[in-house]
Amino acid sequence: MVLETTYRDYTYKLTIGFTFISLLLGLTIQTVYRDLFSSLVKLALTEEYSYILVALFSTLFVIYLSLRYTGFSYGLRVSKILASILLALLSLSIYQFSIIDLEYRVQLQALSFSLFFIALVTLVYEPNTPGELIPLFTPLLLTPLPASFLDSVTPVLSRYVGRLVGFIAGVRVVEAPGFTQLEVVTSTGETAILSVEAACTGIVTVSSLIAIAPLIIYMLTFGVDKPLRKAGISIAAVAASLFIGILGNIIRVLTVVYMAKWFGVEQAYDFFHYSPSLIYSAISTVIAFRIVEKHARFRKTFSRILVKQVGERVTWSYVLGVFAVSIIFTSIFTAAAVHATGTPPGQSVGIRPGSVEEIVENPEKYLSTGSIAFTSKQYDSFLTRVLGALAVYRVGIRAFNEYYTGYVEVVDTPARLHTWQLCLTLQGYNILASWAEEVNNTRVVFISLEKQGWRGVLAYTLLPIPAGIGNAETTVYIRVSAMKSGEPGSLASRLTVLLSELSSNTIPYSNRFVGPDLITISSAGTYLILVILIAYISAVLLIGRMRRTRGEV
Repeated sequence: MVLETTYRDYTYKLTIGFTFISLLLGLTIQTVYRDLFSSLVKLALTEEYSYILVALFSTLFVIYLSLRYTGFSYGLRVSKILASILLALLSLSIYQFSIIDLEYRVQLQALSFSLFFIALVTLVYEPNTPGELIPLFTPLLLTPLPASFLDSVTPVLSRYVGRLVGFIAGVRVVEAPGFTQLEVVTSTGETAILSVEAACTGIVTVSSLIAIAPLIIYMLTFGVDKPLRKAGISIAAVAASLFIGILGNIIRVLTVVYMAKWFGVEQAYDFFHYSPSLIYSAISTVIAFRIVEKHARFRKTFSRILVKQVGERVTWSYVLGVFAVSIIFTSIFTAAAVHATGTPPGQSVGIRPGSVEEIVENPEKYLSTGSIAFTSKQYDSFLTRVLGALAVYRVGIRAFNEYYTGYVEVVDTPARLHTWQLCLTLQGYNILASWAEEVNNTRVVFISLEKQGWRGVLAYTLLPIPAGIGNAETTVYIRVSAMKSGEPGSLASRLTVLLSELSSNTIPYSNRFVGPDLITISSAGTYLILVILIAYISAVLLIGRMRRTRGEV
């Protein structure tokens, strides 16, 4: 009876602790990582990143089980506090890098959030073995895959899916640059071209392995089966997930082809949009969960609590003390991160926020300067669809008595932007070389290319534009690209001047003045805490060894 009472009391404290940690994380999400989770929601609504939604629920479920099993910290040891501070400083440094590197901003912020999560949980909870720390790293799996990775994988998958579907359906396969195409004769006798693009390639199926990874990690960490059995269960779960996902994707593309044959292209596209790959991605994840649940064995939380006799150690006064330390820890981190994104005293944002709709329809209004004018603008529906952007325009730019052609892409999160290497390949260009330069804290990327005897350079930079949504304020991102024929050596300097001029007119002051100084401070702090932590652990090990030596004597 006493043991049951102790268990119930301890479980209640665990529930309160889990709720409290969730509230602290909610505070940081609301104040520091609001843009990150807003971007994750937007990405999860797209085909390529729909796996994030499944991965989120999978991660939350595994984290809850892991913390429930791990239990409260038995003591706020110096080593734990130093380790948490080290992780928090590293998280802060990465967060500040995200302010500067807009192209990978979402990925860097996701990494920063994951490290802060690990730091906070390490402070409050006590792993019994180093292996129990592994499930705490599962939030890293919520980091969106970079567009550069997707753009390198999807054309390869497109070829295999296109060939297989073409063979089964008996339609002609065209190996076009970038994505494979299928020539389908419709019911009216016309020939329609269906492109096997990213959403049709099965990339979501491959990405869905990330969604089942937390479950596999949890089983490997807390399961009591032998390693060989664990490996077998893991392989079975992954294989089942992949098989269902690939089969679902092939059936989906085949159905689109046959509907285009029998009913027309418009009906085929309607079916495609109303049968998202998230469906079979979720099914494959559920099947993987079922396999692990049925064949893997786990210890009961109750038995561990009794063996370690931790219930009586965790008094309410101790729990409140842990909560107080956690509040101070979170408050300091939040204040430092918010300060990193604040506008310096006496400065103001370079442009006045307009509405999102206005920026999407007239981006040149926020880009033109006294020496740079946009002379023409044409909406490009093809690139808008391929890039998943809010809008893409072909533009003419006159700057410093020279004329350039280019593109203006407007997106709500930089993670949506595919690489120009893929877009140029789709347009038939050959990529000769690419490189990047930092100019006045602005990253400019150059691509040397050719097409049918024409040679030139395309350069681009990514700019954040403040935008208003009602009474709230958000950020819209514009990628400005300028292209001109000529040799790379002579063009690079002129394109650099053009894009850096645009950047100086639009980038908020916080991105240019605050980031580097705070990065230096937090990086120095990280190294200092790391040295102290190593020295502390070394001293503890040395003292322990000396005591054992004296005991033997």
